[in-house]
Amino acid sequence: MKVPMPHWSQTSSRLMNACPRAWALSYARKAPNRSGRSSRSDHPPRTYDEILVRTMREAWLQRVDDQYFGKVWSDAYARRTVEQKVDSALEDSQLKVLEFHQLQGVDRSLKQLKALEDTVALRPLFLGRPRRWAYFDRRTPTDVDGVDVYAAPDVAVFHQHRWTLVRLQFRAPKHSSVGQQLEHLLMVHWALKQPGFPDDPRLFRVKVVRWTGRNWCEHNVQITDASLKQAVNLVMHDVQEMRWLERWVNADPSLGTLPLAVHHRHCRHCLHRTGCPADTGLAQAKRKQEHAAMNGHQSDATKSARTA
Repeated sequence: MKVPMPHWSQTSSRLMNACPRAWALSYARKAPNRSGRSSRSDHPPRTYDEILVRTMREAWLQRVDDQYFGKVWSDAYARRTVEQKVDSALEDSQLKVLEFHQLQGVDRSLKQLKALEDTVALRPLFLGRPRRWAYFDRRTPTDVDGVDVYAAPDVAVFHQHRWTLVRLQFRAPKHSSVGQQLEHLLMVHWALKQPGFPDDPRLFRVKVVRWTGRNWCEHNVQITDASLKQAVNLVMHDVQEMRWLERWVNADPSLGTLPLAVHHRHCRHCLHRTGCPADTGLAQAKRKQEHAAMNGHQSDATKSARTA
């Protein structure tokens, strides 16, 4: 049987680092022929805000596709599109949201999408200024040292003899870690493997456009040979940890010994909270796990002494 290629994505990596147990339930326990494309988006949303993020992404992809082919959206068409996507998502998820809150969410989404068109990175595309540009589906991987890496940019814009690879974050933490900056640089590795792009990293820029809660914040990520190598090392380290967790799951199918979440905030909207030892409290669950591990070690030591 052909062994599936290991895969890396931001969703998988961040879930593993936030809660190894949740990662194991989401990825390690899938069928052996899994494609690696599973992500949280495969699961029904748990909150209205999650619905808004998903529908904004869907609306954005539709919007940029139409813009690429010269179709202009009116404000009325944009509202109708977002409202239909939100209504459909609410119906599919069976979440109950007050009509007033639903309308508020739609209004916020429309403002956020409109503001996105006015960012420095994307404004030329919507003003009709001459640019070579393309947009991509993040679910398109590329092979990086034997790993399927999901790191496609949302948009690539050619200007002043270089390509700017743009990553959009519709929800983002206030501060980006060094690891997250390296994740963004994986867009360069992705682009280097694609037809139509140059094969020289010096001919790329990386820009991140993230929503802070009030406005879009734009920043560039510096590209160096060292940082590009570190980005690949990050992938290899994560894949090694994922393989170790898969072996751990096979050794302990109960998942009782797998590490729990790093912080209780990761438990709030976890898809696997029901039935999790941390459902009634993360700190208490960790103490019980440590106690069980100590008793297990003591029991093993006792058996060894009797055998001797």
